[in-house]
Amino acid sequence: MLTPDENKLVTEIGPDTPMGDLFRRFWIPVFLSREVSDPDGPPARTRLLGEHIVGFRDTSGRLGILEAACPHRGVDLSYGLNEENGLRCARCGWKFDVEGNCLEMPYEPDEENLRKTVKAVAYGVQEWAGVVWAYMGPKEESPERPEFEWGQLPEDHRYISKFVQECNYLQGLEGGIDSSRISFLYDMLFSDPPSVENTADRLVQGFEGTRKDERFQSVSIKATDYGLLVGAATDEGKESNTWHVNQWLMPFYTTPKPEGDGLLGCLAWVPVDDKNTMVYVITYHPDRPLTSEELETRRAGGGNHPELNEGTYKRKRNKENDYLIERKIGSTNPLATISNEFELALVLEESMGAVVDRTKEQLDPNDVAIMAARRMLMKSAIDLREGTEPAAAHNGAAYNVHASAAVLKRDASIDEIENNVTPDRE
Repeated sequence: MLTPDENKLVTEIGPDTPMGDLFRRFWIPVFLSREVSDPDGPPARTRLLGEHIVGFRDTSGRLGILEAACPHRGVDLSYGLNEENGLRCARCGWKFDVEGNCLEMPYEPDEENLRKTVKAVAYGVQEWAGVVWAYMGPKEESPERPEFEWGQLPEDHRYISKFVQECNYLQGLEGGIDSSRISFLYDMLFSDPPSVENTADRLVQGFEGTRKDERFQSVSIKATDYGLLVGAATDEGKESNTWHVNQWLMPFYTTPKPEGDGLLGCLAWVPVDDKNTMVYVITYHPDRPLTSEELETRRAGGGNHPELNEGTYKRKRNKENDYLIERKIGSTNPLATISNEFELALVLEESMGAVVDRTKEQLDPNDVAIMAARRMLMKSAIDLREGTEPAAAHNGAAYNVHASAAVLKRDASIDEIENNVTPDRE
């Protein structure tokens, strides 16, 4: 468990907080490229690390990421006019370029001199792999871009979506490195038929050892240049174990377990504020384009891409509608109406509240990855306050890894599977 001060340290990400300062040392996904695809198109608005942000592509095709508040009186620039290589405030008419320079001040008597003293807050920006990335930290500490495998592939090898999760970023991130338990729960719920009695029977069987092939026996971790390598070993009963391996990558990325036919993935749990998260979901194949069927499935809300309310990034299953679960009198477990393992995990993470009270939890040895990720985040935030920059922010090549599965001898260690997670691009 954490102390109240530790829980505050690891969850609060606003301006001038230790964790917020740490996150601002990394390049952060802020928009999908398709949200700001057109020169002179409508500005896009979002909230990132507790700050309101506006993005736009100017007449020349350059991208700008500005603080949304106009320097004049704080009017939201996302309501402004994007034209002639600048974004014009809808109230005062002041116009700013992608670097935050004030280009025009209509109706001001001393415009030439006054606009030299005014500048909008502009953040570092780059576009890569279908994503617009922002850097919100000091210019002198500009980091390297994380060189994910999926970003180095042709566009038709990947599909990217995003959605809002209504809780603190850390709850989703921790779920992303605790996949063994959610897989076990999903397997129990979707017994035939799914029922409270049947689920209870399977739970008892699992802990009595008669269904050991359906639960993970142990979790191991290894500290890496990017964060943590996490391995969950399933006892095969003879001379081998099956290892399911994924990663936590600084500061808020996880890799879900591989899907069928070689599909891999990446999840970015990007804090909107302390109580909401924008989750970027990437599904990709390293060796071929995605098929039309694979794309259609994910656009319709399959895999790790939840179905959304039209025109929004809010999931169709959400808190307001009780996740569309069916609560009936009888034996059916209501969670069994959520037929997607990933969405089930999202529901359970949100059920903990907007910011879970970690002072009351009771962790066990298989929570080792969660405990280690928290310690590394807190240490990195404290070290930054004391003048030490996060090494991972300046080692983009370290992010070129992926999840995997391997069958190894029974006494194998996590050190023996590390080679399975690095792409071979020779």
